[in-house]
Amino acid sequence: MTHAYSEMYLEDAMRTLGEAVDFALCDQGLTPAELTAILSNALEMKQFERGMPRVVCGMAGDELARDIIAHAGLTPVECRETYPFDRSPQYWAGWVLAYVQWMCSLGFNELLEVAPLDWIIGSYHPLHEASEDKFAQIVIDKWNKAQADKKGLKAARKAAGLTQKQLAAQSGVKLRAIQLYEQNQLDLRRASVSSALALANTLSCAIEDLVWQPIALEYDSKPCSAKKIKSRNIAV
Repeated sequence: MTHAYSEMYLEDAMRTLGEAVDFALCDQGLTPAELTAILSNALEMKQFERGMPRVVCGMAGDELARDIIAHAGLTPVECRETYPFDRSPQYWAGWVLAYVQWMCSLGFNELLEVAPLDWIIGSYHPLHEASEDKFAQIVIDKWNKAQADKKGLKAARKAAGLTQKQLAAQSGVKLRAIQLYEQNQLDLRRASVSSALALANTLSCAIEDLVWQPIALEYDSKPCSAKKIKSRNIAV
């Protein structure tokens, strides 16, 4: 799997976004919904997801947050001189969000659509004691499910107003095969040309519109363990 940027920046990036989210919610007083909308459209987050060093590790999290808030047309509050030793659920939300984005290379706007900050913060108990990989898998499962409703064979069939049985009858493709394609248990990319073309013609779309594969995370990295997270004093 190709990650969003070099792993050498990952821990700094997670800490930076954790601090940024904590500042925006706890100091600036934004609501999770407001910050979700701002982050989804922020130029700085586009730079962050590409691993631009100035953003992921070249500034403190509160500095990043102030830049994002200012560019959103708001007046940022001043940074605190000192911060509490314990980390907040808000910090954890930014920490794990950065990890998920690095793992899957999706844009923050795509991730926040299925995992907004209020949902992430609400997942603090009990997931803050689990590995980042576990949380990443939960988010990607949500993203895959959301995409399955908008893309691929199932979405095209529903848009055409056909049942699986009707599609099988009209296309000549076996019902069981259609069911397996929609469940991603069979790869439509490996179907015969005649079957794929028959489905596309029946649904009045291109073959490419029917081919969608969910993201499958590959755990080839060495994520920060729950023990390591605790060593960074995230409050429990």
